[in-house]
Amino acid sequence: MTYRYTIGLIGARGHTGREFLKLIDSHPDLELVFAASRELAGRSVSDVAPAPAGLVFENSSPAQLATQKPDICILALPNESSQPFVDAFASHSPETTLIDLSADHRFDKNWAYGLPELYAESQSLKGALRIANPGCYATAAQLAIYPCLQNLASPPSVFGVSGYSG
Repeated sequence: MTYRYTIGLIGARGHTGREFLKLIDSHPDLELVFAASRELAGRSVSDVAPAPAGLVFENSSPAQLATQKPDICILALPNESSQPFVDAFASHSPETTLIDLSADHRFDKNWAYGLPELYAESQSLKGALRIANPGCYATAAQLAIYPCLQNLASPPSVFGVSGYSG
């Protein structure tokens, strides 16, 4: 029998949050237990993305969300917005794995940093309860380079330019 992980999503209204709603819904081992969004509070999650029937967006306090004790909580929040939630989970649900998608904890020695898709077995990520994901440029570079990494003669350099957020 496969274990079904319970998932909380904070910051579900934004583009990243909506994509996570789709990913969670399509994964057989994940169960969305709450989706938090101030702007969409009270609306059905299924109005925005695939989700379990009856689940509505919450605008609950960080402590109220933490007391729901999901196995994993994804923080899809803007930079400098995650700390109240991190503190609440530390107090009320320290066993919950937090995955922060913002830049807030990428250089914090208390957080593991990296892509689980590539480094899930690394000592820093395996079993980590606090994971800081790389940003879009770092993710794109790592995913593009990884398949040919063993064939490179020297460390790669990446230069990225965007007209939007970069």
